[in-house]
Order: sequence, then structure tokens, then C-alpha cells
Amino acid sequence: MRQVDKSLRKTAVEIQKCTHGGRFAENARQNMTELLDFSANFNPLGPPDMDAIEKIAIHAINDIEWYPDNRYPDFKRAAAVFAGVDPENIVPANGSSELIRLIAETILDEGDTVILPQPTFGEYELNIKLMGAVPKHIEYRNVYRNIGSITDEMLAASKAVFICNPNNPTGTLIPKPELEKLALRCQENETFLIIDEAFIELADPGHSMAAKVNKNPFIIIMRSLTKIFAIPGVRIGYGIVHTDVANRMENVRIPWNLGTISTALGTWLLETHAADPSYLERSIELIHTERDWLMNHLSLVRGFDPLPSDTNFIMVRIRDFSMDSREIDLRLRSLGILIRDCGSFRRAGRDYIRVAVSIREDNQKLIDALAESVTQWGRELAEKKIDEALHQGKIASRTNCEYYPCHFEGQDCTFCFCPFYPCNDERTGGHMVDRSTGGQVWSCEGCDLVHRPEVANPILEALMVCEGKPEDIKDIWKKVMEPML
Repeated sequence: MRQVDKSLRKTAVEIQKCTHGGRFAENARQNMTELLDFSANFNPLGPPDMDAIEKIAIHAINDIEWYPDNRYPDFKRAAAVFAGVDPENIVPANGSSELIRLIAETILDEGDTVILPQPTFGEYELNIKLMGAVPKHIEYRNVYRNIGSITDEMLAASKAVFICNPNNPTGTLIPKPELEKLALRCQENETFLIIDEAFIELADPGHSMAAKVNKNPFIIIMRSLTKIFAIPGVRIGYGIVHTDVANRMENVRIPWNLGTISTALGTWLLETHAADPSYLERSIELIHTERDWLMNHLSLVRGFDPLPSDTNFIMVRIRDFSMDSREIDLRLRSLGILIRDCGSFRRAGRDYIRVAVSIREDNQKLIDALAESVTQWGRELAEKKIDEALHQGKIASRTNCEYYPCHFEGQDCTFCFCPFYPCNDERTGGHMVDRSTGGQVWSCEGCDLVHRPEVANPILEALMVCEGKPEDIKDIWKKVMEPML
């Protein structure tokens, strides 16, 4: 411990900074190339009416000589209409991150237990620990499948429960009737139910719990304009709570936490889209269409298992893929694509990545970059195997593999991942199979061609002299594989 640490708050010394997506600016400066950011999950339509936003911002500059009204009456009215509550239920915040801090400062004491389903947004745990409270980690999937897995005994022993709905990073939404049951039990046990609805407007706003706050003072709702209006550069959020709790939070809230420009923009955005919801309706339609397309194409990558999502991002299990999340992240970044490595999410590890749903053109670029990264990996593996062959005089089968032999004794295991996948040629023994998420995917379980030593050698030799272009792979198929078929 550094000498000064003993004079600092203990929890501030022990705490670890959260890892987030949306690191576009720093990567752009490092790479100095065009980047596509799939690591941050904003509305794929982009900000609504940039001309109007620019005019609002320019007009607000005229008022920067004065402090904003710390009561924020116009913003509260606009947020209340948008959310279907009363202005007295609204607590302004400088984005979700400040709102999480404000909630923790208002309700948590040192030693309090907070139920925290995992994996989920990392800022919850950071702020729980900062207050000296103790997170009780439980499996999110158990809560998602059965809200009763949070028992009355657990609630009685806890000060609060955090539920991200839809959940980040899984993208799944717990239906409103299930949350209503939990909220009632929380009220009976005097346990706060904190629901982060940052993505609710991009999923199904009908499942919001906002209308319940006046009947249950133990419900705290979090909302953010960042995600739904794609404006991460302007920090605007708000809490929706019972009036008694709102009064306490207002006493704790940092004065003037919304600046003049953010207040004007937030008020205009909420007023405009409460009166005309067409932008958000079009957003949901686009997300449904592009999410289905992206799910289908991600499923075609062998070893990729995209999990069902209710919102504008997809978590992908890559446990059976040839690379872990860190390596995929690095390879895609070198190709100008940013994704979210889920290694920093508790209970996710290096077996998951998360990608945002974007417009078709960009989604296609993501799929193309994934294909190119796999080709690069295969070529590097081929180079390694050829180097081994030069020293050993032959291509060595990986007999130490836990799955060896997956086809036959003496097989060559150079290509655990087939460089021709999906070949869609039933002469190989492969065939189409139904996916659990719908649609079909090519299965090469019945094919052992690339494991034959007499086939692996010429494929390796051909890969070494090609440039890794898609047409090169097609040429190798014609020269090496076609004659055998």
C-alpha cells in the first residue's frame, strides 16, 4: 500500500475501476483509422433530428452566464410526461452512472447486504462497495427463469436488490408481472428494488415498472437518455421514485448536476418524443429486424452461440470457438471493429462477447470482419504447423487433444476449425441442421476430410502461398477438395 493510501477512505483504496464499452475515442486516436463501434449499445437509428439538436444546444449557450435552476422544473415535467408519472417522482441525474451513485448514497449504510444478480452492469457493485455495503452475488439466469429464486429469507437479510431490465450484458427482459411479484415481496420485507430501465424503450416499454412507484416506496427506477436517443456525449438521466424517497434523494443530489445545455436537450427530447413516439417505434422495428439478421449470421460461425435477446445488443457464447474473448477483441480491433469483451463481467469470463445491433451495412461489416479474423487465425495456425513440420519432418497430429481422436486413429488435427466452413456441400458428409434459436445452420460433424493427413498437408501448403482472400479459399477448395469429391 502506498503511504498516502492509509489516509484515504478504505473503500476508495480497495475499489477496482469498472471496465466499459464505448471506448471509441481512445481507440480512434490510437489506430487513426475508421472504426465501427459494436462495443457500445446505442439506438442504431442514431440521434433524432441532429439539426434540431444543434439549434437547441446553440440557443442554450445564451444562458451559460447563469446557473441553471437547480429544481429543474421543465425537465421534471417533460420526464414525468414521458414516463407516465408525476413531476414530483422525478430526480434529475447526470446520466445513469451518477444516478447509481446517488441511489447508493441515499439508501446504503456500511455493512448493508445488496442482492446482485450476475453477470450485470459493473457500476452497481462498484457503488455498493464504495458505500461499505456488501454485494451478495447470485446467478442472473436463475432470477430470469424464476423470480422466486430471490427468496423472502434473502430479502429480509438485504437492504436492496439491483435488477437491470433488460439486463446488460445478456439483453434479456424479465416480464412486468414477475417484477410486480418481487416488488410486493420487497415492500413487505422493506427491501429496496432498484430497476435499471436504461434499455426499456428499445425493448418493450410496456414492461416498465414506473407506474408502480407511488404505490410502493421501495421501488426505484433508473432511466437514461444516452441509450434510447444515442447521445452518449451528453450525460442525461433521471430516477423515478415515490415522492418521499424523491425528497430525500433531492437533498443528497449534487447541486446543478445537469448543465444548461444538457437540461435544454433533455427537456426537448423528452417533450418531443412523448408527443410523437414514431422515432422510438421505428427504432424498435429496426432493432427487431437487424437483431434477427445478426443472430442468424452469428449462428453460422462455428463455435458461436448467440443468446436470445430482447433489446439492441446480443451476448454471444464462444466457449467452443477457437479464440477467447480477448483474442477476438484484439483481432477485430485490428480490422477496425470494436466489440465488448465480456471478460470483465463477473461470472462471464473469457467465454462471452457482446455486440450491439446496428444498421445492415455495419452488421455485414462485423460478420465480414469475423470471417477475416478466423481466416487470419487459420493462416497463423497453418504457419505454425508448417514450422513444426520443417523441424519434425512431418505434420504432427495433436494426440494430446482431449477430443482425440474425434474421427479416427492417426488423424491429422491441424484443422480443428475447417478453413472451408461452411462448404454447404453434402458430398462431404455434412448437412443442414435446425438451430435452437430457429432457422438452420451447416453441420460438418459427419465430415472427416480435413483430418486426413493426405488432405491436411496440401491444404497447409496452399494456405501458405495464398493471401487469405475469400477467393483464395475457394481456389484451394477447387484444387484440393473437389478432386476427392
